[in-house]
Amino acid sequence: MGATMQRMLFAVVTAALITLSGECWGAPREISKGVIAKDITWEGDLLVTGDVHVPEGVTLTIAPGTTVRFRKFAEGDDRNMFGIESPYYEQAEIIVTGRLVARGTVEKPITFTSAEAKPQAGDWSAINFLGSRGNVVENCLLEYAYNGVHGHGAEVLIRGNTFRKCAVAISVKKEDEAVGTPGFGIPADITVTGNLIEDNKGGINVRLSKAAITRNTIRGNKFFGIWIKGKCPGEISRNEITANQKGIFFYKADGMIIKDNNIFGNIDYNLAIADEQGKDIPVPGNWFGLTDRTKIEELVFDGKSDPSIARIVVEPFLTERVKDAGR
Repeated sequence: MGATMQRMLFAVVTAALITLSGECWGAPREISKGVIAKDITWEGDLLVTGDVHVPEGVTLTIAPGTTVRFRKFAEGDDRNMFGIESPYYEQAEIIVTGRLVARGTVEKPITFTSAEAKPQAGDWSAINFLGSRGNVVENCLLEYAYNGVHGHGAEVLIRGNTFRKCAVAISVKKEDEAVGTPGFGIPADITVTGNLIEDNKGGINVRLSKAAITRNTIRGNKFFGIWIKGKCPGEISRNEITANQKGIFFYKADGMIIKDNNIFGNIDYNLAIADEQGKDIPVPGNWFGLTDRTKIEELVFDGKSDPSIARIVVEPFLTERVKDAGR
């Protein structure tokens, strides 16, 4: 085959690959600021250099083994899509008002990380779910984000992941200030199960939303393991919560069933109430690493220490560790 024919054949093949890239966005290494127009799959090693929006009616699928790196914006960069006011962020994010399915495997996890040479928490912002349903984040590593997973009024299954080196690993709420934004006024609904959440500034933050938090290992987070704000129906069960500054922190909290957890060895308190908590918190049926009631209550901050706040009721407590708790 002559050189001219080889060049022509190469051009035809290249054109075919470009056409197919509308269905599989694995070939381009750099993904710049933009809106995904139709269902698409990311795979391979990708560099995100601007906000990416998955709009309503569109599904972004991320294949097992994919690595998604986010480049940190320099001051003055025009790479934000919707500004930086809540519910959006200053650094790069994947904004999902459609649907995202990031389902890795144990053998081939998906990685979301910083592209910086010296990465740190907040280099990228979040996978930001806004009013969307049917989302999956499974068997992924999420590190160096502001929030690994963030959601307003969204439904997300968060299973089998590792979150580390983030400001807050998972943060969801019912948005009640940013009128007109996607998901406004709707409680989030998350299932968080089988995750390792460690070495973040904060673990899981739930505000005015529904959450099932089960069988996770939540340890070594600088400020808190779990923070419940407002009325949050759901369950916290069979988790291992240890070595955080505070294990579980409550602020105006109500509605959460907390049972069959191992909550022990946290630095300041295993359980703590913030001010303005007017209603007692029942927390029976958990193991606190101790069997002496007085010693257990020494690691609980509530109305016995500050009469202006409510009590945390730990009895009856378990006298043996929950064997199948944690990841």
